[in-house]
Amino acid sequence: MTSTDTAKKSMQCEVLPGAVALVEFSQAHEQNPFSRARMRELTQLVLDLDMNDEVRCVVLYGGAGRSFGAGGDFHEVSEFSGGDEVDAWIDDITDLYSTLAGISKPVVAAIDGFAIGVGLQVALCCDVRIGSSASTLVMPEFKVGIACNFGGYMLETVVGRSVMQNMLYTCDPWPADRALADGLLHEVVEPGLLLERALEHGRRIAGYTAAAVQSTRARVNGPYVQGLRRVREEGKRSHRTAFSAGEAQQRMRRIIGKA
Repeated sequence: MTSTDTAKKSMQCEVLPGAVALVEFSQAHEQNPFSRARMRELTQLVLDLDMNDEVRCVVLYGGAGRSFGAGGDFHEVSEFSGGDEVDAWIDDITDLYSTLAGISKPVVAAIDGFAIGVGLQVALCCDVRIGSSASTLVMPEFKVGIACNFGGYMLETVVGRSVMQNMLYTCDPWPADRALADGLLHEVVEPGLLLERALEHGRRIAGYTAAAVQSTRARVNGPYVQGLRRVREEGKRSHRTAFSAGEAQQRMRRIIGKA
């Protein structure tokens, strides 16, 4: 078992026997929000793993007893004013999503707790999504006061227009059984079995012929990645407009107790 260190060490990565890299978002708040720094860190880590010949599959995991990802970091985003900082944020988001979906190695998401907003969108970049029975998926952007360009595109592409419309316009939580029925999750297991089941999927995928898997992933994910990159500019415009209105920041501050 080898270990891959990251510069700020807000994540842990191990290359396990069977050519599976396990990435844990376990060095932050238990809900694992995604700050800009964490998004950039994960982007670089995934790129490094893609270049590692010892790795044939990547598993993303929030860590024992932690959420997969409860959205963006409201302490950071609630300070936005609708200017250039929004563009830089959207660039980081686009780079993360297009990298996760665009690398040659398949990616498995092991989802416990919450996968909200950015966290859910990270999961939607993965090829296999395993959820625990305690997991909850939410796309609450409208309720928070921000645009949902990426979420809308990703949901419609991955699970279809009707589910996308329902998630966006209700902002309701999707418990594991509903997420499984709607195709947001491929499998649901008890929390104590989540990581091992995700690693089983990873080892199975890693056991296939690498050239076949990697060339196929490039083909089937190519249009999806291109779509994510197209959303970049419209996402900047929409989010600048939303943040300029000021309501989103107020709602975020109330959520984190700063209002």
